[in-house]
Amino acid sequence: MISGDADAELRRLADDPSFAHRDAARHAIRFRADGDVADLVAIEDDPHPCGMTDVVFALAGAKRTWLNWVPMPAEAICNVADEVGSRRAQGEDLGLVRLALSSAEPASAITASLRVMGEVELGIGEFPAPDIRLPLRRGRHTVWRYDGTDPVPAVPAPSADAVRVLHEVGGEPWASPISGHVQAAPLGALPLPDLLGLLAHLPGPPGTPRWEYLAQSTPTYWYRLLQPWVCLGLLRHREDEPWAASTRREVLLDLALGIEDWTADAALFALVTAAYREPELRSEVHAVVRARLDAAAAAPRQVTIEESLAHLMLITPGRTADDRALATAILARAAREDDDTAPAPPAPEPNRRWWQRRG
Repeated sequence: MISGDADAELRRLADDPSFAHRDAARHAIRFRADGDVADLVAIEDDPHPCGMTDVVFALAGAKRTWLNWVPMPAEAICNVADEVGSRRAQGEDLGLVRLALSSAEPASAITASLRVMGEVELGIGEFPAPDIRLPLRRGRHTVWRYDGTDPVPAVPAPSADAVRVLHEVGGEPWASPISGHVQAAPLGALPLPDLLGLLAHLPGPPGTPRWEYLAQSTPTYWYRLLQPWVCLGLLRHREDEPWAASTRREVLLDLALGIEDWTADAALFALVTAAYREPELRSEVHAVVRARLDAAAAAPRQVTIEESLAHLMLITPGRTADDRALATAILARAAREDDDTAPAPPAPEPNRRWWQRRG
């Protein structure tokens, strides 16, 4: 029986002489104490992996950013959209005609917010350097283009079947990236145009009690969560192709190093998941995560996904002391700037699919 207290459960497993993965449990305890990603990697690299090592991995990452939940939207437009959406959900007849942003914010954040608020005349004051519309590296695959200052999808809308699969697979957070990878298999079976279409057209949430509840507080969160799920689907797409020349690698790298957007950190999350599962990918993935974080840290303006990137850096296999110093400095600065009024993230609900074996 797995209890709701991850730390107590790990101590119990580590002290149980009949438990075959006591070393993994000890690594998990150490990771939760000091955040050394080497301990997390050691769990995944257990010489006898099975469903229980996946459970230990999930316990190690319980209530930790990206390991168990996606960061909340950090954009000003999402704050407005959440306020408007929550007041409407509680019965208030609230209209919004126009909205002005002092500077550009990610295309996904703007699109998600307009999904919640409806048609709004949006004004953007400036696109300060580095221009958010320009990719770090130009690739073949992109899901956004700009009509002047307005982001618009650069890919066709997904099919109704793709939306159905997304709702079935991605209606809840993952217990861990490892279990998320297993659960994302039906998404991976979708055609590539459907997966890219889901990223840009941002279909609405499933009609479940969870999302009806979150509509009263943080309706933009669904759109933040769905893109990492889709990127896990991209990681499962055409898995028979050798990684180096694969469609999944090309698409995820193009998104990760594309424009400054939620799709970038969603793709990076999928790549980090791949790095846990495939040790030979770790050097490449580490370099890509660090490149994206360096670009954010060097920008002489606010980068709304910077904290998210810092959290990803901290859980990337092969993370160095220098990586950790940069990421923790970014998070410390953000904490100093935070007025402590931001809402807490929605708590993940128990997910019994922890027990699924690896796919």
